[in-house]
Amino acid sequence: MSICISYDSTFDGFLSAVFEIYSQHLDVESFVPDRDAGTAGDLFQQRFRVEANEDSAMRLRRAIVNYASEDVLNLLETAFLSEEAGIEMMILAFLRKLFAGDDPNYGKNPASPEMLPLYKIAGSVRHEAGGMLGMVRFSKAPGNFYVAKIEPKYDILLLMESHFTNRFADGNWVIYDAKRRYALLHEKTGKCRVVDIPDDAALINAINSDDYTRLWQDYYNSIAIKERENPKLLRRCLPVRYWKNLPERQAARF
Repeated sequence: MSICISYDSTFDGFLSAVFEIYSQHLDVESFVPDRDAGTAGDLFQQRFRVEANEDSAMRLRRAIVNYASEDVLNLLETAFLSEEAGIEMMILAFLRKLFAGDDPNYGKNPASPEMLPLYKIAGSVRHEAGGMLGMVRFSKAPGNFYVAKIEPKYDILLLMESHFTNRFADGNWVIYDAKRRYALLHEKTGKCRVVDIPDDAALINAINSDDYTRLWQDYYNSIAIKERENPKLLRRCLPVRYWKNLPERQAARF
């Protein structure tokens, strides 16, 4: 019977699972991260749970760097953040070829059948992360905190951390991923940490009731030139799925 591995949805959790696959010689056909735990699985697959293990994940990280490079490790982690269906099996297929050692240059070949799709997926993740930097809208909340809500397609919040930490190093702010219900919490002391937010009602209320929202709307309306509006171009440059978290789009005519 084939095995389906469940894990905690994190990259270290996935690496821990790969470590167990090699340690126990498991014949794995699929993975189910906790975020997809409610989906129906294959009745003919045996479920095998692997808990995240910091030591196992670190050992596998070192192995990837030794067999390939730090850049390849970063590539795999970025592709993993796509949360694409089957991304774990794609990475596992690459690692199997890498660790087999048949080709000493395999880890440096971006055109290999296993690595090329990962490059493309990672590129899409980085593209969204870069574009999202200009679409974060902060609102002032009680306690002198500034909050912002995003709902990206990919799990890119941690890729944005250094940008906002450097830009607002002495501020209290929260960037909340409403799709995944966790946030980056930065305090003016310089500490930035990840926090789970199962109930986002207070955050959403602060965003919706803040004067900054109206300022964004007024600013956008004051600079917009009706005669030069191009809805088709706008939708291509600024996908509609982001609009509900952009105050200026909520007040726009299209």
